[in-house]
Amino acid sequence: MVMLPDYPDRVIAAHRTRVERAALACQMALIGMGAWWLFESFDSESGLLFGYGPVAILFGAALLLPDLVDFGPVQRTRVSTACCIAWPPMIAIAEVSRNDGGNLWGAASLAFVAVVLLSTSRNILNSDVNSRRWRGMSTTLGFGLAVPVVLSDSNPESWMIIGALFLVSAVPPILSRDGLEGDRQDFFASLKRAERRILDMQSGNTMLQQPNSLLKAAREEGRKDPARGLHLISEAEREADRIMSFMADLAEIRDQTESVLTRAEGITGSPGASRRAFDDGVEEMDRGSLRAAEQKFREARSKAENVESHWEAANQAIGDAEEAIGSEEGHIIDSIRSTLEEARKAMDDEDPEKALALVSEIPSQMGDVEDLMSKAASSIEDAESAVISSDESQREDSEARLQEAKEALQSGNASLAIGLADGVTRRLRRTGDAKSSVQRSLRQKKKIEEDMPSGEARSGWMDRLEEVESLASSGSWLEADESLRSLISDLESLSARREESREMLEFLQDDWKALRRRLDSSGVGPDTPDRIAAERVLAEAEGALSEGRIDSCLEHLGEADSKMEALRRLV
Repeated sequence: MVMLPDYPDRVIAAHRTRVERAALACQMALIGMGAWWLFESFDSESGLLFGYGPVAILFGAALLLPDLVDFGPVQRTRVSTACCIAWPPMIAIAEVSRNDGGNLWGAASLAFVAVVLLSTSRNILNSDVNSRRWRGMSTTLGFGLAVPVVLSDSNPESWMIIGALFLVSAVPPILSRDGLEGDRQDFFASLKRAERRILDMQSGNTMLQQPNSLLKAAREEGRKDPARGLHLISEAEREADRIMSFMADLAEIRDQTESVLTRAEGITGSPGASRRAFDDGVEEMDRGSLRAAEQKFREARSKAENVESHWEAANQAIGDAEEAIGSEEGHIIDSIRSTLEEARKAMDDEDPEKALALVSEIPSQMGDVEDLMSKAASSIEDAESAVISSDESQREDSEARLQEAKEALQSGNASLAIGLADGVTRRLRRTGDAKSSVQRSLRQKKKIEEDMPSGEARSGWMDRLEEVESLASSGSWLEADESLRSLISDLESLSARREESREMLEFLQDDWKALRRRLDSSGVGPDTPDRIAAERVLAEAEGALSEGRIDSCLEHLGEADSKMEALRRLV
């Protein structure tokens, strides 16, 4: 059997509905009984107590009946309080009825109900001292309602019974204790001692707000929970000791910082960032921000120690750097001057260590700049020599670049000058090498032409060679050298492929000679179509090879091999 997911909720809801209906029916019954009793008492000669007392009890029970359905903490409190208030009047009514000679069974039943109510109130209001005291106070109220009932009967026995029940059931709960009286005494003694101690510490000090807050919380919670109160007192004392210890350390840090700061200001001649940080720390300390004050004091001390340790060395290094730079101008010098300005700014910010790090390498950098300028001048001289020894066709562009290099050197940009001058030198050298290579190769023009194939393909190769000669005549030696290198490389590749094709052709020709003798001996004559085709294809392959048509030669060789294979099957 499969249970639906909401089956338990549905069962609980149905059960609750039945209980609510039953409670409503009982509530209506109690109201009806109270109304019937009220109407019947109109014509009765009984007193007001017996006429209207049961009506009040029935109506009160009807009002409390819904609390039994939702029997939560609030409902339990209302029901138990009503029980405490209701049972003493019931006992009083039963006692008065007994003394007046009334129905004994009715009095006994009323007494039994009172005992049930008493037991219910004791079970519910018995968890702690507060609930027991509330039970005692509610029961006292109930006995207050029982007194007018007993006043109608002057029998001392009734007074004794009601008084004894009051002393037994109401007084002990009111006077009940939780067993923490000794702990409370210790707590209040510790609280007074801690308050006096913190009050003495607080003289002229505004930093103890947290301990005071802990003591206030201890006073509020310690009456109910002395152990918790003692714990809060201990926390307050520890917090106060920690704050006082921290303030003592902070005062020592402040004195040490001020001493170092005084020496640093004696070196710089004026207060600066370290003094401002120190003043900020004093303000934070006055406001109670001890951690922030400590941070500011340490920051001020660090700056002051930095000034004390590096100020003189940084000033000396800046002077040396200014002397090394002198009146030099140029691109690189401008960069070094900007570094020097950053060092001066660091000195204004009281950071001599940074300034020293910036300017300490400037003298050596100036030495490197001089070496670089000398190297640039040497590169320009080499480029001028190369231009003078170059051809007229190359001089115009080279002289323009050489002039740019000289201008870069004059502006102090030695790196650009070196790059331009070396570029001119490299280009002229490459041009000279290309000229020598092309001229040397053209002197061997016949050897190059011998490597070219014959036939129609030869014209394309000759055109490429003539293009090289044309470029050389116009002075474009680099382009001529590149074209010549490409031509020679292609010829070498062609020669290699032609040699491989020649070897294959010679192999097939030798094989064909042997096959032809076998064909003659087998009666396959020269006029056979296959023999004629094989002879023709081999001849075409040889012609293509001589003309340099390698691809065509290889194609004919493949066809010849196929023809020869067909002839081998005839032998």
